[in-house]
Amino acid sequence: MALSTAGSREINVTPLIDVLLVLLVIFLIIMPIMLKSLTVELPPKIDALEPQATVGLKLEADLSVSIDDGPRFPSRELPTRLRALLGKAGAVFIDSSDAVPWGLVVSTVDTVRGVALDTNPGVKVAVRVRDDAPGN
Repeated sequence: MALSTAGSREINVTPLIDVLLVLLVIFLIIMPIMLKSLTVELPPKIDALEPQATVGLKLEADLSVSIDDGPRFPSRELPTRLRALLGKAGAVFIDSSDAVPWGLVVSTVDTVRGVALDTNPGVKVAVRVRDDAPGN
């Protein structure tokens, strides 16, 4: 009696490994293309610069905004209130609570940059998200 492999129940894994290697190569090529990058500008390290004024915006969960800890107002009024302040400002700090929708934060950054294009194109914008959970 001779041994026969025709009725063998072993799985041939060679085609499976070939397919996995092809998928691995495809993912290795596609991943760098799919990654988005965000450029971060660091301030120059010059001690002789005189400090410029900054503007602080505080976004709340009820979709209101306050400028430099002033009274709250609806976010739709932000462009008109910022025009006078951005002429002499060097930076705008946006402080957002964790409960604020991220779309509102991005919209506020876009609003500040849009107003800054008209008044002071050199204004930098920074965002900080507060964790308002109890115990923090």
